[in-house]
Amino acid sequence: MILRQHLLLGLAARAAALVAPRSFLGRRAPPQHACLVQIDSDGSRQQVECTDGSAEYLRDRNDGAAGSLRDRAYASTRRNLRRIFLPVAVNEEYVSYTRWRCVQRLLSATVNVFGVQAMVMAVGLRDARAVAAGGAVVGAAAAVDWVLKDALGKVTRLGWAARMGREFDGDAKRWRFRSSLLYATGNGLQIATFAFPLLFLLLATVANCLKQVSMLTSTATRSAIYRSFAATETTNNLGDVTAKGEAQIAVVDLVGLLIGLVASKKLGVASTQANPRMLLAIYGSLSLLEIGAMYREIACVVFRQLNFERATLVVDEYVESGVCPSPRDIARRERILRRPRTTRTSVLRPLMTAASGMSRDELDRHVALASTDDFLVLDGAIVLRDGATDDALLDALHARARSLRIGTEGLSKARAGREALRTALRDAGWSTQSFMFPEVQVRADWGETSKS
Repeated sequence: MILRQHLLLGLAARAAALVAPRSFLGRRAPPQHACLVQIDSDGSRQQVECTDGSAEYLRDRNDGAAGSLRDRAYASTRRNLRRIFLPVAVNEEYVSYTRWRCVQRLLSATVNVFGVQAMVMAVGLRDARAVAAGGAVVGAAAAVDWVLKDALGKVTRLGWAARMGREFDGDAKRWRFRSSLLYATGNGLQIATFAFPLLFLLLATVANCLKQVSMLTSTATRSAIYRSFAATETTNNLGDVTAKGEAQIAVVDLVGLLIGLVASKKLGVASTQANPRMLLAIYGSLSLLEIGAMYREIACVVFRQLNFERATLVVDEYVESGVCPSPRDIARRERILRRPRTTRTSVLRPLMTAASGMSRDELDRHVALASTDDFLVLDGAIVLRDGATDDALLDALHARARSLRIGTEGLSKARAGREALRTALRDAGWSTQSFMFPEVQVRADWGETSKS
């Protein structure tokens, strides 16, 4: 029975081979080509088909089939808007920051319209009170005053840049917020020129000086803030973030300008018959909203580079608990309106001030303990050696925290735990390659001296 079944199966296989079409005999199965998909910069996916030396898009792989004309137009518009206004390779804090920044700039541009209109109306009121025969002279005087206020503002900006230097890098958040306060004050003084037209030159000059200082401060801190939005420590997209930020602000400023023009006309404050009190009320309301938006904007920034305030917070908690807090934890604890809990001037002190009240033997003992270090720790104060780097300042803050906790043995423990601190910082998400410490201009040097 089994033998009969085998014979029948063999005969059936031979019959099938004889009946098969001649075109399929000896031919291999067609090759299976790989599915090639192009991924564009905006994340869209297109399947590519290559035939006869040319390539063409075969189908949209975003949803598995080619979309309708409306869907393709929507996708194309979205891609173009993202390419114009949104950078690539940024972290999640960038979206929150951008949202509040647009609100702040919208309010600032609107208030600026009222300020400029107030100055123009102030000049008109002052000229109207002059004698008609001196109209030409009055017009020339107004032009001179307008140019003079701009010139004095530029001089103030130059002096501010020369004075501040590296201060902006060490405290970018706080200085950025202060710049918004200065700009809002400048807008207020511009509006005050309408209430006191005879003081136009004084008020307008001070207002322009404050605005020039504000713009310089904002520009100086912008790079540090933009750099904090990089997706990783090695991401280098500062130019992309800056360009997209300027594109966003260009649109927002234009919208704010239009809102200011329409609002000033609707509220009846666009002529010399306007009520100065109404102008001041509008300015006060919008400025408070602008400052609130600026505070929320700055609070969204999370720096992964240590400055003096962040370093003291991180090192103190590390010495206390053995764990480094993350950059987001420290960002929530950073002070923007108030002074830091530990000020720089109370820690980084000149040698004459830090050593006052110490005996010669006690000072010699501290110098002997720090013979191989680039810093001295004297009763909670730090004195940096001439030529000490930012790495040495981090070690000094570590030694200070240890010394305040366990005394003179803290210096040796900090020296032994130097690499452990940096490992803990990297594990928590902090950068140990670069820092944002302030410039310490007063330093010291020490070593063996002959006894007199």
